[in-house]
Parts: sequence; structure tokens; C-alpha cells
Amino acid sequence: MKILNIGVGVIGTTYSWQLQKAGFDLTHFVRKNKINLYREQGIKIRCLDLRKSGGVEIEEIYWPNFVDDFSANDGYEYILVSVNSNQLVELLPELSLKSGSATIVFLQNMRIGDDEIIDQYLDKAKYIIAYPFKAGGGSKGNIIDTVIFGMSLTNTFIGEKDGKVTKRLKIINNMLKKADMNPKIISKIIPYIRTHYVWAACSVAAYIKAGTYDRFKESDSIKESYLAMREGWKICIKQGINPKAVAPTCYYYLPFFILVPFTRLLYNKKGMREMFEGHVKHSPTEMKDMYFTLLAQGKKYGIKMPVCEGYQKYVSDYFQKKDDHSRY
Repeated sequence: MKILNIGVGVIGTTYSWQLQKAGFDLTHFVRKNKINLYREQGIKIRCLDLRKSGGVEIEEIYWPNFVDDFSANDGYEYILVSVNSNQLVELLPELSLKSGSATIVFLQNMRIGDDEIIDQYLDKAKYIIAYPFKAGGGSKGNIIDTVIFGMSLTNTFIGEKDGKVTKRLKIINNMLKKADMNPKIISKIIPYIRTHYVWAACSVAAYIKAGTYDRFKESDSIKESYLAMREGWKICIKQGINPKAVAPTCYYYLPFFILVPFTRLLYNKKGMREMFEGHVKHSPTEMKDMYFTLLAQGKKYGIKMPVCEGYQKYVSDYFQKKDDHSRY
């Protein structure tokens, strides 16, 4: 199985690394200005693998093939796309011209409406959608700090846009199962990624307002984040999606006396701190974009979102400080 991975961030690298260990032939597409670094040094992976009892820390160099271009004649059977959501529009024209007969797997976080943008360039028979909830962390240059979660609820969700269970979907499922990345085929992949986007955007905003992870997992912070999410899910309702019919979003409407302790328990799981801190630290542009895209969608549909909007000062100040720091 010959696989091309577009994206050398934490998600693309973690999944490709595990697929290579499972025996698949992996190639990474890298921009011309960075390919020499990767060919000379590979990718340094520092992984907390929680699939093993007690968790195991792994450090090793990952050596896939590296290319700075690809074409329809390269013979790839699958192309994994794991770029930041704000890079998707730039990549799609290339994919439409160069993907050949390969099935494209969008293995990434998607903004609300990104699936509609994909359809402007690709037929739905050309791609499937996956959500990589099995891993998280951050990256800097060719160094990856990643966590692979061991909890049974941390699946890699995969699905066809029309909800059908196709032969290619079963193949991807078997590949991910062989790589021990806990795949789960779901029929409602679009409702899942759209409702989960709201969860992610509000969770990041709540984390930034809290200032520390310990403060973030306190009861008042958790409750406020769910109130913000419930405002955001009204966008999904406007789009014809019922959040209460989508797992796990349906559980986030439980009474707070059940929901808050459950969430505190989840946030205390080993690796969750590393995931949140890694995302905010190493993917600041995407994290900022997620939150402000959510606010823009709320305005588009005329939805009042006072709790969600209440995070704006904290999010703006946080990323302004990061921008100022990066200049010096």
C-alpha cells in the first residue's frame, strides 16, 4: 500500500509513523525550502504512548520517503491530507490536478463549511473524511511532541460524506486498525466534524481565558465552556444538523451536575494537558482561526452568542502577545 502524506505536523506525522510501523509504504510531501532538512535529519518524534499500560515515553527518528512534488502518475493509492484547516484552500487545486486515481483522506480538523469548499474541487467519490481524535500535541520544525491516547473513546472517526460504508472505507478502517489507531466508521461524519469543531473552538477559548490547565479544568470554567458550546451548536441547527442526535455531542447537553464532574475526570486523564498545551503553543494560527471562524458563523446566521463572545478579549490578547513575541 503506497501512501502519500501531505502535512508534517503532529497529526499527519503521528498517523503516518504508526502506519509505517504497521508495514505500509509512507512518503511525505514537504515544501522545497524544507526538504533538505527532512532528508538529512528525518523527523524526531517524542511520543507519550498511552495505549500501553501506564504510558510509555518513546523517542526515535522517523524516516519515511520525502518528496517536494507529486503527480498523478506516482501511483499512490491513498493520500492523507493533514494540513491546518486554514491551508486547505491553497492545497485543493493541487489535489484536483495531481491526485490521480488515489483516494484522498482528509485526516484533520475542519472548519464549519470546509467540506463544502472541498466539493468545489473534488467529487465526493474522490475522498473520505476522518477525524484524528486518537492523537494530539504539537510540532516545531522537524520535531514532533505527540500523545497517542489509550482511552476507548478516543477514536479515529472515518466516514463517507453520503454515509455509505464502501469498500475503500473498510480498507482505511483495516489500515488504521493494523496501526492500532482505534478507527470507527460513522455514518454521520459531517455532523460529527461540525459539532466537534464547536467543542474544540470553545475549549481552546476557555483554556486561554483560564490561563493555566489547572484553572481550565475547574468547575466554573468547564460549565462556561459548555454554555459557549451550546450557543455554537445553534449554528449546526441552522445548517440542518441536530447536535443532540450526534455522539458524543449529545452527552454535552446532560445536566451540569453530571456533565461537569465527568469532564473533570476526562481532563485529568494522562495526556490531556499535553494535547491542549501542544495545540495552543504549536498551532496558534489555526487555534485563533477556529475561534473567530465560529464567531463569524454565528453572525452569519444571526445567532446571539454572549458567552462565546465573552472569550474574545482573552483570545485576542493572548494571540497578540504571541505575535509581538515572535517579532523579537
